[in-house]
Amino acid sequence: MAEFLNSSWGVALILISQGLMMAVFLLLSAYFLIYADRKVWAAVQMRRGPNVVGAFGLLQSGADMLKLVFKEIIIPAGADKPVFFFGSIDIFRNGNSRLGGYST
Repeated sequence: MAEFLNSSWGVALILISQGLMMAVFLLLSAYFLIYADRKVWAAVQMRRGPNVVGAFGLLQSGADMLKLVFKEIIIPAGADKPVFFFGSIDIFRNGNSRLGGYST
């Protein structure tokens, strides 16, 4: 076992597993921070907060994510489709290039 962990495959396996553990930790942290944020703002507005999906509303963020992923993109009938689609991406890219200090 020690030989495998010292080989290049072992080192790669260790790095990949560490990266996956970090990604899972960050995703779970973000998930519960969003849940806590929703609960706090619900208390500020004197309402119950996320309680629709799952026990105590724990699955509400996942349901919102799925809703966003499967949302239909509506393109007007008379619009130039490539310009309509890539226009927002271009605006985002140009705006970030000004903030980031590099030009496109």
